[in-house]
Amino acid sequence: MSADRHGLSGLLRWYPSAWRARYGDELVALMEDSLDGGRPTPRFRWSVAVAGLRQRARSADALGCRGGPADQVRDGALMVLCAWAAFVLAGASFAKQAEHFGSSLPPSQVGLPAAAFTALQVAAVVGAALVALGALAVLPALVRYLRAGGWHDLRRPVLAASVASVVVVAATVGLAGWAHSLTFAQRNGADGNYSAAFVAWAAGVAVALALWTAVAVRAVRRIDTGRAVLGIEALLAAGVALAMAVMTAATAAWWVALSSDAPWFLRGARPGTSPSPLEPRLALTMVVMVAATAIAARGVVRAGRSWSALHST
Repeated sequence: MSADRHGLSGLLRWYPSAWRARYGDELVALMEDSLDGGRPTPRFRWSVAVAGLRQRARSADALGCRGGPADQVRDGALMVLCAWAAFVLAGASFAKQAEHFGSSLPPSQVGLPAAAFTALQVAAVVGAALVALGALAVLPALVRYLRAGGWHDLRRPVLAASVASVVVVAATVGLAGWAHSLTFAQRNGADGNYSAAFVAWAAGVAVALALWTAVAVRAVRRIDTGRAVLGIEALLAAGVALAMAVMTAATAAWWVALSSDAPWFLRGARPGTSPSPLEPRLALTMVVMVAATAIAARGVVRAGRSWSALHST
């Protein structure tokens, strides 16, 4: 039974290209022996995908501490950037869940959740501005890299991210037109087809954001920024991590306030009722926020320690 017949060769795409070139044939042979002529199950495919992503993380030095101090400062800042990308998705999810909460609550119950939501919005703007400043700081080095032939290395990832973005924009236009023809209840779970389409759209947004983040990581790891820019990036990364921490705390405060005064809003229930405030989507959003903030904090610590080591050399 050939590897191509069951798509085993395709599973190698989860692994980095350098690893595939060295060990790909051996892994395919091992998979064929494990399956003994059978078809790969979803669980088998999942285990291969997880192992491949772990190898990609090791290759990208996301799990290790190789390289000199300058590389470590850069990698620490990139950890914050990746965490920010995940946080953006969680923040968008929260914004959708908190939609119209102010107009849905009595004036006596709006104060604390409104203050928490405002704090989150301010921190989000500050975080986005710091990320933009970080991009501007590396722009001259990026231009030099592209002029020196770096575009050849970035062309395919940029093309993939651009295609995903075009698909998302087209889907956004279609979804917005569909939403205008639905009632508020239908847009918030009553219409199963719309809900499924919205989930697919959200997944597309996540893919596009992940692809553009991968482009940024790939580019930054290849350009020569110099110590001054590295210092700026380390400071901006610390600011972004702080903004994420503020947003996480604000989201938690908003949830606690609504759980106490208006738990019905969290579950989309009738006003005045007291359902459980443990809304699964909001809980998942909080988990992602906390995890992303923790990763960002680790990146800041890594960049800070490496910056100190860099100045001591």
